[in-house]
Amino acid sequence: MLVTLYAALEALSSAIPSGLGAIVWLGYKIGPEFIPAMVLAMLCALAIVNFVGSFSQRPIIFSARFFEISLLVGFIDSFVSKLNNWGLVDTPSVRLTLVMAVCMGAAILQPIFYSFRLQRLTRYIPAPVFVGFFNAVALILVLNQAQQIVLTLMHKSGESHDSPFILGVICFAAAYLVKRFKPQWPSGICGLLAASIAAIYLEHTGESIPSIVPSMLEWSLPIANIDLSIWKASAFTSMATDVAVVSFLLGVVIFLNTAITSETISQLDDKPEATLAQDRWLAVGKILSAGLGAIPMSGSPAATMEAVSASGKKGISNGTVRLMAVLVIILYGLGWLTWLPQSGMIGFLIFEAYCMYDHASVMQLWNYVSNPNARRSMTSLQREDLFTIVLVAAVGVAVNMVAALLAGVILGLILFARRNGDKPIKEISNGKKWRSNCQRSLSDTLLLDQHGGQILCARLHGALYFGVARSLRDSLEAHLSNLQHGRVQWVVLDWRSVVSFDTTLMRLLDRFELAAAKRGIVVVHSARVDDPKSYVDMDRALEFCEAQLIERHQSHHDGVLGDAVLSSILFADLSQSAQDKLRACFDVRHFQVGEMLIQKGDTTRDLFIITQGRADVMLAGGTVRVASMMTGAIVGEMGFLDGTPRAADVMARDEMICQVLTRERFDVLAKAHPDITQQVLQNLCAELATRLRSIHSLLVQDR
Repeated sequence: MLVTLYAALEALSSAIPSGLGAIVWLGYKIGPEFIPAMVLAMLCALAIVNFVGSFSQRPIIFSARFFEISLLVGFIDSFVSKLNNWGLVDTPSVRLTLVMAVCMGAAILQPIFYSFRLQRLTRYIPAPVFVGFFNAVALILVLNQAQQIVLTLMHKSGESHDSPFILGVICFAAAYLVKRFKPQWPSGICGLLAASIAAIYLEHTGESIPSIVPSMLEWSLPIANIDLSIWKASAFTSMATDVAVVSFLLGVVIFLNTAITSETISQLDDKPEATLAQDRWLAVGKILSAGLGAIPMSGSPAATMEAVSASGKKGISNGTVRLMAVLVIILYGLGWLTWLPQSGMIGFLIFEAYCMYDHASVMQLWNYVSNPNARRSMTSLQREDLFTIVLVAAVGVAVNMVAALLAGVILGLILFARRNGDKPIKEISNGKKWRSNCQRSLSDTLLLDQHGGQILCARLHGALYFGVARSLRDSLEAHLSNLQHGRVQWVVLDWRSVVSFDTTLMRLLDRFELAAAKRGIVVVHSARVDDPKSYVDMDRALEFCEAQLIERHQSHHDGVLGDAVLSSILFADLSQSAQDKLRACFDVRHFQVGEMLIQKGDTTRDLFIITQGRADVMLAGGTVRVASMMTGAIVGEMGFLDGTPRAADVMARDEMICQVLTRERFDVLAKAHPDITQQVLQNLCAELATRLRSIHSLLVQDR
């Protein structure tokens, strides 16, 4: 119980100060007289949304965040410039009503976004866009609070004109020192407590220190202060359209920030994602909060991580979140907010800006401007990221966060297209370089060495959409330019590295396959999730193409292949007499489909040569295929050599016939003809070396 209480308090120590700071920032933009009502609505929303969210399978902490508030501040600025055109008077009540309408619209959109599982869109927004947003919010906070300090000092007179400045400095200094020397303590709470204590002292000396919530104030909710005259606006359609647009933008940001917070926490626990029903109930809680006039609540990574750290275990318990919702109500009842000075919030907001901005990107920008060597050493990717961060931040400060949001989305799409569209084919090669992990006879291996160029292998990469469809088709055609010579007969498309694809690309590939089929080319897919005909992995797709190639060329191969035993590498460099003596040591065994040639853990030392059929080498109880064996392949050579337990299962895929050499008969042969067995051991070592090189090649392919 104590751990749960401590975790809830840690979450509150992050959620309450950031929420109060957001309220003060937005309140001064709407009208300071509405700050107490907005604070009450924020506390109610904290309790409601977190309580409803506590029933999720993976609960997170919700709070008001500066990111969303910065958008609301930008929305207010854009609305104010249009009020005259709408036939409205610019009053605090009108501003409050428009903000509440935007928040309600954003909340109503949440269950729609959850129903379509749009959290998947987070992968398409590059990290530099978010960094630019946070840097812009931090800079706007500093500029706004600096302006507030100047205005406060200009309008004060008498001995007390320095008090607001002093309280702000105390709050910032206390929070900074705690964060610097006692990072395990809640720095924001400590800064606000220090400012509150200083304000109480100044009031005892006779100074009047305005608090965020006056002690004698009768509490009310923002919904009681709305101005219904906006519905009679002369340009209501234009106003409603603007409200709908900004509601959609704010709703997307709230949804994505919550999704990102949940995704961050998912890296720390193994809890399942929230169900669709749970997400919809959470959306209902947000709608109810918006109806009270509360500012938006979204997932807070900072508050959630504080709770995770305090809980001493991975993830957050549902009880922690519910207790936090109860503590919010208790905090309201204690009346601590009536002790909190407005001027102390100035220092807190500047401290939040200090914590919010991305130090690494600012240092990178400084090095880029001041250090020519650092500028030259930056990669093109780093320059793109830095440009994105600077542009989003500059638009946010120079225009507003609405424009920054639009700029960030556009830049995100451009970067997405640039980084995923330039090279739809990550790597391309032929069957001479890329081989399946299939063991074959010496003669079949020679055929693949000779004709492997007839297999073309292409690894697709990134997000394949309409913007890269043409370049993918052109790239494939360029590598098939030798078709007129009849060299390429199989094309293997590997989809392992593909993030996503659209219907435009699929239609183009269908046309490519039809055109290839008319020229006698077989197109094979591996790891393509939407195609039931696709092979599970690249190894099986290559094995299919290799088998067809061998079957096509065996009749044209020079010489007679002979039986699979004599064509095995085991008989290489042996005279006819030696081959006869070695062959006499073999026995014949038959295996049915699914029967085990070798079982993992066995200590048998038999050596197999496949003369008919195929076998698979399996791990993990037969669920993972690591290799396959064809006619002429040697099976079981490691256990034959060193007597260690078998490392994998070998299972017959077809009805099989094998020639088997036991270790006992080999030892008898060694005593009578040591020269023969010495050559056989050399051949086995050569075979193992070949397989090791093949494994290295496969590792290179998978990089």
